[in-house]
Amino acid sequence: MTTKIVFVGKPEMGKTTIKKVVFEGADPNELVMFPLEPTIKTQFSVHEFLDSKIILFDTAGQSLSNLLQDEEQQARSFENANAIIYIFDYPSYIENSEDIINDIRRICEINKKYEFNAQIILFLHKIDLILAQKIGFKLSIVKKQINKLLNLPEELDLYYTSLHPNLIYTIYNALSGAIGSFSEDISKLKVNIRKIIENLPKTICLVSNQSNNIIIQEISNDFDTSTIYNLNEKIYKTISSNEEIKAISLESKIFYTIFKNISDINSNFKTIMLLSETLEGDSLSEKLSLIKKELN
Repeated sequence: MTTKIVFVGKPEMGKTTIKKVVFEGADPNELVMFPLEPTIKTQFSVHEFLDSKIILFDTAGQSLSNLLQDEEQQARSFENANAIIYIFDYPSYIENSEDIINDIRRICEINKKYEFNAQIILFLHKIDLILAQKIGFKLSIVKKQINKLLNLPEELDLYYTSLHPNLIYTIYNALSGAIGSFSEDISKLKVNIRKIIENLPKTICLVSNQSNNIIIQEISNDFDTSTIYNLNEKIYKTISSNEEIKAISLESKIFYTIFKNISDINSNFKTIMLLSETLEGDSLSEKLSLIKKELN
């Protein structure tokens, strides 16, 4: 399956760095020490991501204003795109939300006017610059602000991302979410997980790839989303060290935990994890067995 994705955004938002880290295997720590030169013109590249071939257009932030006005540039960049991902960072949003909202609104107008029919997706990047305390709560407020300011008929998908070592799973999860509707492997797995856990009490299911990055995340209807970022940080460290644990403590909460390897079912995935504040032991094991059965 081939998927065309277009990265757009203002200069120095991290578009090319995301591409280098996720698709080309660059070390994010090195890119912090030795930042990339600004992208001067749109760069075209082809990559593999799970079961999808990604045609990636990395547009130049320096030329964003021209792109949003020039019909020929819009046709070259956006035509036949499956997804247009607008990347903006947390500090820029706090400093100048109006300008960013205008960019997003303009992209939506272009997409509709010329019937490109691309999915518009937002990445709020560099969330590591938010104080760790209550990060999930602060991000939920930002999301409400953005949707209110955009005032669109339907809310756009918005992902919070970072290339900080403790939060790097966010960018893989975001790209998986963005590509998921075009990927048979991801979409089937998400449907199966959601069907089983959506009505379970306070439960989250996560799936990692072979590099231990979390690429799928599904939560039950009553899960406390403010805990997700700190919880995922602990999970990432746990699966990277191959520890066998039965519970994870986080502030005043205890999450009962069960992990299983599923790479024998699909080599694109490695570990599936089920965590719950209420279910434990045999109950968790039973639900995870149901998910594996669906995968088979």
